[in-house]
Amino acid sequence: MAQSSVIHVFDQGDYSKHRLVTIPPTDPQPLSPSSLRLRTRILGQTTNNLTYANLGFALGWWDVYPIPENTPAPYNDRSKYATIAGWGYADVVESTVPDISTGSSVYGYLHVGTGTWNVSIEQTGMTNQILVTSPHRQHLWKIYNRLSVHPSLEKLEKGNGQDVLGWDALMTALFGTSYNLSTFGFAWDDSLRIHPMGEGEWSAEDANIDDALVVVLNASGKTGMSFAYALRHARPKAHQPRTIVGVGSDKSRPLLEQSGFYDEVLLNGDAERVKELVGKEKPRKVVLLDFGARPGAMASYTETLSSTGVPLARFFVGGDNRPAKPSDLMQARGERGEGVQVNANTLREKGIEVGGEKYFTDFDKAWGGFVNQGAIKGTKLVWNEGMEGWEKGWEAFCKDEVRSDEGRVYRL
Repeated sequence: MAQSSVIHVFDQGDYSKHRLVTIPPTDPQPLSPSSLRLRTRILGQTTNNLTYANLGFALGWWDVYPIPENTPAPYNDRSKYATIAGWGYADVVESTVPDISTGSSVYGYLHVGTGTWNVSIEQTGMTNQILVTSPHRQHLWKIYNRLSVHPSLEKLEKGNGQDVLGWDALMTALFGTSYNLSTFGFAWDDSLRIHPMGEGEWSAEDANIDDALVVVLNASGKTGMSFAYALRHARPKAHQPRTIVGVGSDKSRPLLEQSGFYDEVLLNGDAERVKELVGKEKPRKVVLLDFGARPGAMASYTETLSSTGVPLARFFVGGDNRPAKPSDLMQARGERGEGVQVNANTLREKGIEVGGEKYFTDFDKAWGGFVNQGAIKGTKLVWNEGMEGWEKGWEAFCKDEVRSDEGRVYRL
């Protein structure tokens, strides 16, 4: 018997206006060939989810799981309301794919809701890797249409433990962005070198961060933390930067220091102190990366570091996650000045092209090392239940009430 389901919707112009909506039950349609019927079980929630809500108009994130047609008014208005997806695990409820059995699980960019949904898929020829081919999703970057296939969640949890699955849901995608930037964008091997944007000329010198001073803005964010870890633990020692500086807020400083990922920990207003550090250490270059820092931080550090006489390279990996109108967001991106915008999708997909199966072997080794050493020291997983928990978590992120030492994970 069909059951009602619950989804989370928000106003497209202000994601802080949000609510849960109950969808009336409908009988499931027969599953097409080469398709899976899935139900979300575990989701991670980070500021990345707010980025998906903010920029969904530009990158198609609002269209991945469209609001169902039988959604009660007024929330059925797709011109005003939207949903976004999240990273995590789903059960395979039904399958018409010979090699994927009912009861197994998939990891990927999943529906945020309690109901089931269908995807058509194709095999990639690589172990456990499949791609979603549903027509309405083909405008998305491939990273959002890639799923990995696993045994049942019960079997995974019995073998690995609940918290390993929690870290998977919370950070695998974010860690991947940082790992790929370190491995391919800042490649120490010419055969691995890929422009961080995915296209264009990118010389060995552009990629070289040997003896560099690296400044990570929003260093307590999970992508920034992952990047600092990758620089020290997922590349040869001879090709690591000289100094990694983590920049954050007063509230995040204890976490930054406890993590052990940074050689120096400074605050958003400490640009002059980094300038002094550059004068003292005399690095070959300064690499400044914005992982979604508070407004003004990138501009302040850019202005100060530009006056050191040491070559400065700027990279944008994240953005301001505060609710904003599309026009304001695009204006802000246009005003931030010269620099390299990191494209997480192209870095990953070109990395897969370069490495093939070895890409996944190497990534799994790096990710396993990160999790096995305790992931981010001082950060604890906070498990929550159901869509009500997801909604409360969303509200906490909107109000900036989520502690930097928390990792929020949900069982649906």
